[in-house]
Amino acid sequence: MAETLKLKLEDFKQALTTLDKAIKAGKNEIIRDSVIKRFEYCFELGWKTVKIFLFEKFGSDIFAPKDAFRELLSKQLISPEDTEELLSMVDDRNKVIHTYDESFADEIYKRIINQYFDLMKKISEIINL
Repeated sequence: MAETLKLKLEDFKQALTTLDKAIKAGKNEIIRDSVIKRFEYCFELGWKTVKIFLFEKFGSDIFAPKDAFRELLSKQLISPEDTEELLSMVDDRNKVIHTYDESFADEIYKRIINQYFDLMKKISEIINL
Protein backbone atom coordinates (compact mmCIF):
# COMPACT_ATOMS: atom_id res chain seq x y z
CA MET A 1 0.00 0.00 0.00
CA ALA A 2 1.41 3.33 -1.05
CA GLU A 3 2.16 5.93 1.60
CA THR A 4 -0.58 8.37 0.55
CA LEU A 5 -3.24 5.67 0.75
CA LYS A 6 -1.89 4.41 4.05
CA LEU A 7 -2.03 7.90 5.59
CA LYS A 8 -5.50 8.63 4.23
CA LEU A 9 -6.77 5.26 5.48
CA GLU A 10 -5.40 5.97 8.95
CA ASP A 11 -7.14 9.36 8.95
CA PHE A 12 -10.38 7.65 7.89
CA LYS A 13 -10.09 5.03 10.63
CA GLN A 14 -9.41 7.72 13.23
CA ALA A 15 -12.45 9.66 12.06
CA LEU A 16 -14.55 6.50 12.35
CA THR A 17 -13.30 6.12 15.92
CA THR A 18 -14.49 9.62 16.77
CA LEU A 19 -17.86 8.88 15.18
CA ASP A 20 -18.13 5.67 17.18
CA LYS A 21 -17.45 7.59 20.40
CA ALA A 22 -20.21 10.06 19.61
CA ILE A 23 -22.65 7.27 18.78
CA LYS A 24 -21.90 5.53 22.07
CA ALA A 25 -22.37 8.76 24.05
CA GLY A 26 -26.12 8.35 24.04
CA LYS A 27 -28.62 10.69 22.47
CA ASN A 28 -29.66 14.21 23.06
CA GLU A 29 -29.85 17.11 20.63
CA ILE A 30 -26.20 18.09 21.05
CA ILE A 31 -24.90 14.54 20.66
CA ARG A 32 -27.20 13.94 17.68
CA ASP A 33 -25.76 17.02 15.98
CA SER A 34 -22.22 15.90 16.85
CA VAL A 35 -22.88 12.49 15.30
CA ILE A 36 -24.16 14.18 12.14
CA LYS A 37 -21.13 16.48 11.92
CA ARG A 38 -18.74 13.59 12.49
CA PHE A 39 -20.59 11.60 9.84
CA GLU A 40 -19.95 14.44 7.40
CA TYR A 41 -16.19 14.37 7.82
CA CYS A 42 -16.09 10.56 7.91
CA PHE A 43 -17.97 10.54 4.64
CA GLU A 44 -15.51 12.98 3.06
CA LEU A 45 -12.47 11.06 4.25
CA GLY A 46 -14.08 7.78 3.26
CA TRP A 47 -14.91 8.56 -0.32
CA LYS A 48 -11.59 10.33 -0.89
CA THR A 49 -9.78 7.28 0.51
CA VAL A 50 -11.76 5.10 -1.90
CA LYS A 51 -10.73 7.46 -4.72
CA ILE A 52 -7.04 7.05 -3.88
CA PHE A 53 -7.44 3.28 -3.43
CA LEU A 54 -9.10 2.89 -6.84
CA PHE A 55 -6.41 4.95 -8.54
CA GLU A 56 -3.53 3.11 -6.90
CA LYS A 57 -4.95 -0.39 -7.27
CA PHE A 58 -6.78 -0.14 -10.61
CA GLY A 59 -5.70 3.12 -12.26
CA SER A 60 -9.28 4.42 -12.06
CA ASP A 61 -9.44 8.20 -12.01
CA ILE A 62 -12.62 9.11 -10.11
CA PHE A 63 -14.01 12.59 -9.48
CA ALA A 64 -17.24 12.07 -7.52
CA PRO A 65 -18.41 9.96 -4.57
CA LYS A 66 -21.13 8.10 -6.46
CA ASP A 67 -18.68 7.21 -9.22
CA ALA A 68 -16.22 5.92 -6.63
CA PHE A 69 -18.81 3.63 -5.05
CA ARG A 70 -20.06 2.39 -8.43
CA GLU A 71 -16.45 1.61 -9.34
CA LEU A 72 -16.11 -0.52 -6.18
CA LEU A 73 -19.12 -2.47 -7.43
CA SER A 74 -17.67 -2.85 -10.92
CA LYS A 75 -14.49 -4.26 -9.37
CA GLN A 76 -16.70 -6.67 -7.38
CA LEU A 77 -15.45 -5.32 -4.06
CA ILE A 78 -18.93 -4.55 -2.72
CA SER A 79 -22.38 -5.97 -3.29
CA PRO A 80 -25.13 -4.28 -5.31
CA GLU A 81 -27.07 -3.83 -2.05
CA ASP A 82 -24.13 -2.07 -0.39
CA THR A 83 -23.73 0.09 -3.48
CA GLU A 84 -27.36 1.20 -3.30
CA GLU A 85 -26.92 2.02 0.37
CA LEU A 86 -23.74 3.97 -0.38
CA LEU A 87 -25.53 5.95 -3.08
CA SER A 88 -28.30 6.76 -0.60
CA MET A 89 -25.63 7.79 1.89
CA VAL A 90 -24.25 10.26 -0.69
CA ASP A 91 -27.72 11.75 -1.18
CA ASP A 92 -28.21 12.05 2.58
CA ARG A 93 -24.81 13.65 3.03
CA ASN A 94 -25.60 16.18 0.30
CA LYS A 95 -28.93 16.97 1.91
CA VAL A 96 -27.47 17.34 5.40
CA ILE A 97 -24.90 19.91 4.34
CA HIS A 98 -27.43 22.05 2.46
CA THR A 99 -30.49 21.78 4.69
CA TYR A 100 -31.20 21.91 8.36
CA ASP A 101 -34.50 20.46 9.41
CA GLU A 102 -35.11 19.01 12.86
CA SER A 103 -37.05 15.98 11.60
CA PHE A 104 -34.42 15.23 8.94
CA ALA A 105 -31.72 15.50 11.61
CA ASP A 106 -33.50 12.77 13.57
CA GLU A 107 -33.87 10.62 10.44
CA ILE A 108 -30.24 10.94 9.37
CA TYR A 109 -29.06 10.29 12.92
CA LYS A 110 -30.94 6.98 12.90
CA ARG A 111 -29.52 6.02 9.49
CA ILE A 112 -25.99 6.88 10.64
CA ILE A 113 -26.17 4.71 13.74
CA ASN A 114 -28.15 1.87 12.12
CA GLN A 115 -26.62 1.70 8.64
CA TYR A 116 -24.02 4.20 7.53
CA PHE A 117 -21.50 3.74 10.32
CA ASP A 118 -21.26 -0.01 9.68
CA LEU A 119 -21.12 0.60 5.95
CA MET A 120 -18.20 3.01 6.32
CA LYS A 121 -16.40 0.49 8.52
CA LYS A 122 -16.91 -2.09 5.77
CA ILE A 123 -15.36 0.29 3.23
CA SER A 124 -12.38 0.78 5.54
CA GLU A 125 -11.91 -3.00 5.78
CA ILE A 126 -12.09 -3.43 1.99
CA ILE A 127 -9.39 -0.83 1.47
CA ASN A 128 -7.26 -2.31 4.23
CA LEU A 129 -7.04 -5.71 2.48
